[in-house]
Amino acid sequence: MSTVVALDMGSSAIAGVELKTGRDRVSLTKAAVEPIPHGLLHDGEIQQPNELAAELKRFWKAARFSGRRVRLGVANQRVVVRVIDLPALDDERERRAAVEFEAAEHIPIPPDQSVVDFQPVMRYEGDSGPRERIVVVAAHREMIDQLVAVVRGAGLQPVGIDLEAFALLRALQPPASVLDEGSPDTQAEAVVHVGAEVTHVIVSVDRNCHFTRMIGFGGEQLTRAVEQRTGLPREEAEAVKLACGLLGTPMEGWDADTVAEVRHALALGARPLVREVSRSLDYYRSQPFSRGIGRIVLSGGTSLCTGIDRYMQQGLGMQVVVGNPLGQIDDPGTVPPEVATRAAVALGLALDAPGGAR
Repeated sequence: MSTVVALDMGSSAIAGVELKTGRDRVSLTKAAVEPIPHGLLHDGEIQQPNELAAELKRFWKAARFSGRRVRLGVANQRVVVRVIDLPALDDERERRAAVEFEAAEHIPIPPDQSVVDFQPVMRYEGDSGPRERIVVVAAHREMIDQLVAVVRGAGLQPVGIDLEAFALLRALQPPASVLDEGSPDTQAEAVVHVGAEVTHVIVSVDRNCHFTRMIGFGGEQLTRAVEQRTGLPREEAEAVKLACGLLGTPMEGWDADTVAEVRHALALGARPLVREVSRSLDYYRSQPFSRGIGRIVLSGGTSLCTGIDRYMQQGLGMQVVVGNPLGQIDDPGTVPPEVATRAAVALGLALDAPGGAR
């Protein structure tokens, strides 16, 4: 039996999960989500490292996670993701050398200032022989060093750092079946993860990331729209946003005029999200390696806003479903679904650990 703990530090909250794995069974033993003061992080970048380390230390103590080893995720504008095609290579050292050489032509970060990793996603037959499509991820070394320093400042030991987009695919999509993996007929699937300040649009085939983009839109903008329209304090506007939602029958006792005002604010506020998601998917479709997109899986705290899946489905003209981050867990325990939804990134990070991978 092994234990894995993973953390997702966002601009509005810290989410953490603890998984136990053994005999091909994964159990979710703990999950916690706690708000943090505004301004410690912005758009995925650390603004106040000492204060964030103190918040992380407090969060860890309150949640009572096991040990001090932790897996982390990164996602901000200082992380660059590119798709490159290379001749297929089986030797791992030769492949890495080829990727690093080719990446220098595509990544706008000096090699001595970057941390580069990659993920092969598919092989295919090219005009001159077998080729391989690879997703390359590069991050500013300074940003990674700062993240590690903050976590160590909280008394914890980082044991793995991964791209949040990869983590979301592990949390929200089942592994490809052995029979279907690699089939040219497999449709793509998009994940739209709406965080507090940014939204991730990820397109995958067979659970492999083929495209990812960050949009400068988050649930905070919807909360502000409700706040400005209704005059409610921010905390109440956030609660009303989720409880009232955009569509469906409101809870008993709701004032009809209030419901109309909240929904009008949300409908106007969500238009930029739908527009930018549509543009991102159109860009993916323009790529020579693109495939038809079968559906969109909606994730993040904003997915708890009632009816937003149907609103996006109407705006995008394709199927949109709310994702289930517990779908890859054999035993989810007693963790409430809304906590699991907010901890989707952390769950995916934990699933990537040795013994926890799915």
